[in-house]
Amino acid sequence: MKTPSVQGLNKKAVRSAAPVGVRRCLSCGTDRIKPRRRYCSKGCREHINWVLSLSKGLLRTVNARYAAFSFTDDRVILDVFPVWSKHISRFGYRRIEGNKPAEDLKNLVLQFGKEWHDIVNNNRSRSYASLLLVNKNHEKSIHPNSIRPAKSSCPRLSKEEKRCLEILKLQRTELSADSCRGRIKSAYKRMAKVLHPDVGGDEERFKKLNNAHAQMLLWAENPQYTSRKALQDCWSYDGATSRWSPPL
Repeated sequence: MKTPSVQGLNKKAVRSAAPVGVRRCLSCGTDRIKPRRRYCSKGCREHINWVLSLSKGLLRTVNARYAAFSFTDDRVILDVFPVWSKHISRFGYRRIEGNKPAEDLKNLVLQFGKEWHDIVNNNRSRSYASLLLVNKNHEKSIHPNSIRPAKSSCPRLSKEEKRCLEILKLQRTELSADSCRGRIKSAYKRMAKVLHPDVGGDEERFKKLNNAHAQMLLWAENPQYTSRKALQDCWSYDGATSRWSPPL
């Protein structure tokens, strides 16, 4: 079976399509997913992680610095940026009806692995086989920075601190390192105008607001963040750590 040509693929970094506001499983794309979950099931998560682990062999073979995996309704796409190349190479594979993206990605990896071994077995060197595959799939219209994972920071909060955010009507994304204290105070003032007993608010809810305000100001004295490198709407691979990261 021949791998479909990538010439018909979009000439830019592809992102997994999903309507705005619709949560989808990061592995298979279904919208049948529980609230606050990123995957529809444990098995679905384990499947995509296993296939992405399998793909590392291909990525190491071509000495990938970065890579990105995405899928649409009709294709899976693996964009690879080798250390020694100035361009991204795009490996594409047409989706098979009924298959999950992970299964189609496995087909793509196995197909290109077979092509690589066929070249080597034809009395060619391993480096020549890698160079031939990469050059054959160059996509010069895609800028290498488009698959370079961006570093993101997320506040590290306890269960109680998460509850405090809900009371203050604050989002995690508003707790940036340089302005978290000011945002906490602003949120408190905004909610106090509604909940203060002098303006007809509920006394018990106002007490909870005060406690939440004090708790989050205490957190802001020594805020903790978790940092990771990832892409928006794409799985990303960093050759320096040989690790795949789920989309932001």
